[in-house]
Amino acid sequence: TINRSMRIHQTSPNSKVIKERYCKMVNAVGIASFLLLGAGLIVAFFQINNRAHEAEVLNHVATPMMGMQSKQGPWPACTGIKGEDCCDLIHGFNQNLQCDVIPEGSMVTMDFREDRVRVFIGEDDLVVGIPSRG
Repeated sequence: TINRSMRIHQTSPNSKVIKERYCKMVNAVGIASFLLLGAGLIVAFFQINNRAHEAEVLNHVATPMMGMQSKQGPWPACTGIKGEDCCDLIHGFNQNLQCDVIPEGSMVTMDFREDRVRVFIGEDDLVVGIPSRG
């Protein structure tokens, strides 16, 4: 009798309706999950970009406009040129400055000196960063 009732239950019209509703519900949940995942990825992307922009703003160094090099520094025109050429450019503005060409990542003293400019260079001997007094 149990087997007979189960067979009846499985083949009854209500079971087909229940199966269809279940399948539709599973599909709806899957679609909703996919949409929420997509929305989460979009939000994460914009937050990462916003944080990168905030970090860029915080690390921004005030520099003179192009063509308006300051005799006092910083010297953005030096970025990407040879270290010695950068020192020549800086000495063209002020002969009294001590200009040191230093490999990037080297240890340096932490004292601040108005008469010194440190020019940091990469492995290719090109200036990395913007040289300034100190």
